[in-house]
Amino acid sequence: MILLLVALFLGNTPSFAFSASSQPEIKCLIINLDYVNCTWSEDKHNYSFNSSFTHKETLECPNYLRSNGINVGCMFPYEKAQRFNKLKTWLYNATGSVVTEKEHNLKAYVKLYPPSNLSVVEKKDAELWLYWNITRNESCIESEVRHRTDNSAWTTTNPGQRTFFSLPFPSKKRYEFQVRARIESSCGQSMFWSDWSEPIYWGTLKTNDTSESLANMSVMTLLLCAAGATVILIILSCLLVHSERLRIILIPVVPNAGRNVSNYLADLFHNYDGNVEKWLSMPKDLENGFKPNFTERACPVREYRMMSQSSTDTESILSNPTDLSSDYQCMHSYSSASTIPGSAETIQTQDLSQVDNPV
Repeated sequence: MILLLVALFLGNTPSFAFSASSQPEIKCLIINLDYVNCTWSEDKHNYSFNSSFTHKETLECPNYLRSNGINVGCMFPYEKAQRFNKLKTWLYNATGSVVTEKEHNLKAYVKLYPPSNLSVVEKKDAELWLYWNITRNESCIESEVRHRTDNSAWTTTNPGQRTFFSLPFPSKKRYEFQVRARIESSCGQSMFWSDWSEPIYWGTLKTNDTSESLANMSVMTLLLCAAGATVILIILSCLLVHSERLRIILIPVVPNAGRNVSNYLADLFHNYDGNVEKWLSMPKDLENGFKPNFTERACPVREYRMMSQSSTDTESILSNPTDLSSDYQCMHSYSSASTIPGSAETIQTQDLSQVDNPV
């Protein structure tokens, strides 16, 4: 008899363990203090779900969560302060039998929505101020802020129940901010933070890859050089059109090779009366540069003839060999090429020879 009982127990043990392990597990979470979300792990059978808070009636699931046509979860309303009460849940199979029954303590199982409407303001006292909104207007919700510069490591700060955060003396970099929230300890702290909010940025991102910036600079340099060369060519064209003098200097007149030298010389003497400046079509400024800009006062020159005299006169002549007028002195002072002294010396020599050899 005892052996039979032992055999029956050993034979039933595997089936019992298998049935216990195949039961789906139920997990519940209060979402943003708005509703309760319960899910179960088994997704091969279509179970029915019922729930009841302490001292409340049992309710059937009003809104199932489905995957591939099978019930995998349930959403039902939540009333304020119900998270401090125990929640009982049941899963039923198609025949109405209870598959799983569980009791939940939801005080620490609250997950809020991420904060919204983030904004960054730079104030005059060299500070950045970050502001955000909490989806639930509750006094017992704490926030956590994280920020970083230029994709570096995150720095986390907990401003408590405040919905603003200040960062003093920001540098000239790009700042990235994110915020999350949860129920704080004074109201029964939750184990779950909300998801991080959408990031908000302030400043300009500085990248280490300079190849793109160098390429942009080279393209801009080429464009600027091309534009500058075009402008210079346009200016020179306008000057050449409107200035005949500049055109002659930059682009001189090329003589016609079909005409020989004799024709050019004929033009010089017949058409221009030997005026080389007009024949070469020289600019007036250049032509005026060859003209003298000074005048020289002319001095008249007179010639004196010396007559032969007696011996007594000869002595006087020898004592006064030269007799120059004031006009000659004037010319001598202005001109260094006068020939009068030479003539006077010749006359004196002739007179002296006559004295030595009298007739």
